[in-house]
Amino acid sequence: MNNSSSYGFEHLSKCSSSDSTILTSTISIVSIVAFVGNTLVIVTFLLSPTLKTSTNYFIVNMAISDLLSSSTNWPLYATEGVQYSKPAIDGSTAVFVCKLGFYFRTVSQAVSVQSLLLIVVDRYIAIALPFKSILVTARLRAALQLFTWVFALSIASPWASSSQIIQENHQTFCRSFAFWGKKEQYILYVGGFAIFYCAPLISTIILYSRIMKCLKRTRPVEAEEEERTRMRNMQHNKNVLKVFVWIVSAFFICWTPLSLYIVLQKLFTSRFTKDSCMIFVSLFFYIFPSFSSIVNPIILFASSSRFSSALRNLFTCLTCGPCLCCRDRRVVPNSNL
Repeated sequence: MNNSSSYGFEHLSKCSSSDSTILTSTISIVSIVAFVGNTLVIVTFLLSPTLKTSTNYFIVNMAISDLLSSSTNWPLYATEGVQYSKPAIDGSTAVFVCKLGFYFRTVSQAVSVQSLLLIVVDRYIAIALPFKSILVTARLRAALQLFTWVFALSIASPWASSSQIIQENHQTFCRSFAFWGKKEQYILYVGGFAIFYCAPLISTIILYSRIMKCLKRTRPVEAEEEERTRMRNMQHNKNVLKVFVWIVSAFFICWTPLSLYIVLQKLFTSRFTKDSCMIFVSLFFYIFPSFSSIVNPIILFASSSRFSSALRNLFTCLTCGPCLCCRDRRVVPNSNL
């Protein structure tokens, strides 16, 4: 069996040092930007009471998983001997980083997908079933967040146990399930694609469609003040959903290339050209998924007035001292984002 068959990539020719430098620099930059962006999301959330809302708890849960992924992105890439060059990390350290990197990348994706589903379910209950929204207590929300991590940490264990450093054609690779049979690999990747890509995407589309129907539905009101309140709440919910749709779109767009390539590579291996420069694995595994971690903070700070205000207040604290840090310390009830 081809030792690199975990992702179906074969590397047969040496690439120029400039190609290697470009790939390495790009991966380093996107990893750093993703790390900084998600750190800012987490810090602004912790320091701003106005952001302590049900939806934002799940968004920050996703930011923590993205932070974890961005932290292991470059170290994992550094264990591979790209274009016949010596890996930046080798020996027993490389084996440890390889296992840890694959494990936490899997955990991050699983937590992010679950967080997206929890966000849309939270919005569905708040908009379509408002009288049941009181059932979503802080204790239940914390339990759901904890479950996303327990579940992800559990199902990702095969990636930690199977990942290892492989030598092939004078090159070094970090691969998981490399020594599994083709049938087992096929079941694993097709099953993972269905559970962590197709099912969440379909569920999100269905729930979002129902939410939009509820928002478009006209309801009779008895007073002008009630009508204004209803319209104000409707506009607020639409703004929250707009941000959510952008985040969901960014996630699935960025993870689609890797998900589809892995599945198609298993189904039609002979139809794919050989990746002699590790371009596919660099783009689809290291770069594209990291774009999702970069885009999410940008969406939040650009589209959410509360997040952008909290970020400005944070920089005010850092530059002007704590005496000017109280502008955003009031709690706004029933607010999101």
